[in-house]
Amino acid sequence: MSRRKICNCSKLIAAIDAYIEKADKDIEDNLKDSGFVEPKKTVKKMTELEEDLTDILEEDTKFIVSTIQDYDGVQDYVAQKWPEVQEREDVVRKLTRTFESTFNDVIPDYVESYIKRTDADLSAIALTHRTQNWINSWSSQLADLMRLSDNNTIQKLLNTALQDGKSVEDTANAIADSGIRDPGYRARRVATTELLRAHSVAQQESFMQSPAVEEKMWRHSGRRKYARQNHMNMDGQRVRKDLPFTLFGEDGGIHYPMYPRDAVLPPGESVNCGCIAEPIVNEYVLGMSLEERQQLQQEAIEQLDDEFDKMLDE
Repeated sequence: MSRRKICNCSKLIAAIDAYIEKADKDIEDNLKDSGFVEPKKTVKKMTELEEDLTDILEEDTKFIVSTIQDYDGVQDYVAQKWPEVQEREDVVRKLTRTFESTFNDVIPDYVESYIKRTDADLSAIALTHRTQNWINSWSSQLADLMRLSDNNTIQKLLNTALQDGKSVEDTANAIADSGIRDPGYRARRVATTELLRAHSVAQQESFMQSPAVEEKMWRHSGRRKYARQNHMNMDGQRVRKDLPFTLFGEDGGIHYPMYPRDAVLPPGESVNCGCIAEPIVNEYVLGMSLEERQQLQQEAIEQLDDEFDKMLDE
């Protein structure tokens, strides 16, 4: 079995917070120290995704502000135009394409790097159907969640405007100036969370492909100042690589994530989380010939794909 490494994630949590506030440039070093692969590429893609999301969100804000100004009163806008605006699909399509492009770019590289950490001679043959499906489905779900969040935010502002009898101009300014809707900060937070989530997905993929990995261990972020207490309680929890962890949520519920930042977790358990999983390897398997390990890897991928395809059919 492999030796357990000491997690050095506490600095990463601080760096994530600082990065979101645009006050720190050390996140690349902290990603590396905390055990994440491809730190330079990760920060680069965080920046690119942030910029793409900011452009989409700013364009959407400008559209809503311009449409409301075409009406004489807020009530007319809510009755005549707002239902149509809420159902617009162009923003969702743009967001979906942006997330898909990002995930398709980074996840294969991450998988390759994580596999080589456990077995330097192995390479990622291909992504399993489950991970390919995750990229497409989560990109779409995430885009829908962002639109729903936008709609809820604007709806609250419109309700307030109606209750207070505000003018169209004041309402438009409130939407444009809303701190909740600030595109830059929001895009930065989403980009940071989603790139770290991509790491978790890639790491789980690498575990499932690598014949030497038998179990996985949850590693928390270390320092109480930054770590969630329930995530600290997770530290050292070991499960079989194909089984979920058990996380007792701060909301009182019990969650079963396959990895840190799993999409099954509520935002409060995944946003800004710096935890990572650690592979537990079988030294005997590592001692097999490369051809034997490659054969086991190919068989694992085929079995995983067959099981997932059967699940979809059912």
